[in-house]
Amino acid sequence: MTSAADVTPIPPKHGIGDAILSIAASRSLQALGDACERGLHRFIASGAIGLYFLDDHKPCLFYSKQAPRGFIEEYGDTSYRNDPILEHVVDTGRPIDGAELLGASGWLACGNFKLLKRWGFTNCMAGPLHVEDRIVGVVYTATGGMAETYPQEARNGMELLCRAGSLALTHMIETGRLSNLPIASTGKNTFQALGRPGRQLCENEMIRQLPLRSREVALLLCDGLSNKEIARSLGISPYTVKDHIDRLCKRHEAHNRTELVQRILRAH
Repeated sequence: MTSAADVTPIPPKHGIGDAILSIAASRSLQALGDACERGLHRFIASGAIGLYFLDDHKPCLFYSKQAPRGFIEEYGDTSYRNDPILEHVVDTGRPIDGAELLGASGWLACGNFKLLKRWGFTNCMAGPLHVEDRIVGVVYTATGGMAETYPQEARNGMELLCRAGSLALTHMIETGRLSNLPIASTGKNTFQALGRPGRQLCENEMIRQLPLRSREVALLLCDGLSNKEIARSLGISPYTVKDHIDRLCKRHEAHNRTELVQRILRAH
């Protein structure tokens, strides 16, 4: 299998622009997966791809190609729990590869690398799929060859691919094409889907007056979650959570998060 480090990125005149437009125009999950696979082949000559939805931080596969079934099953059963690449993508909302994230020696010692190597790969890269400001999925690709950081052009290509894929997913959700999937319902009522105790506050007058995302943050804040836990539950970054909390404190004249929760709980 070709090493990412040995691949010369194909310039836009060879069809990268068309590949991105094809991804953004996808109107089914199968079409989205096929378009992403073609795009990744152009960006980094990789045919191995896995597209996942996130269900309370657990990746749920909805498309794969050229990835061994045993590898998919092993990753989905347990390995995702100790996946620093997945954690980084969810926390930061940006694409990353293993060697870039952990360094050469750290990557070679990582459980992810050992899993990949057993199935014929040496490096992988992942990027987020957004709907509005919520990370709802992850795109993975894996390559063989040398376990080196992907070239900058490849990472830029992954970022463009993820943005285009996010547009396609947003359109599918807005038009009801994914109405039978968990991520569609979370867009309408996140806390009913998550099943957290905070949903009992949904009739709280102060919370009812908030915009959807601020309402979601406020409910989980009242449930005692940290910024990082809220971020993982909602698929957004901790920095975005902090911004929401700061705005809520200013809106309700609270000096800190503790005072904010007290004001919310006292409201009827």
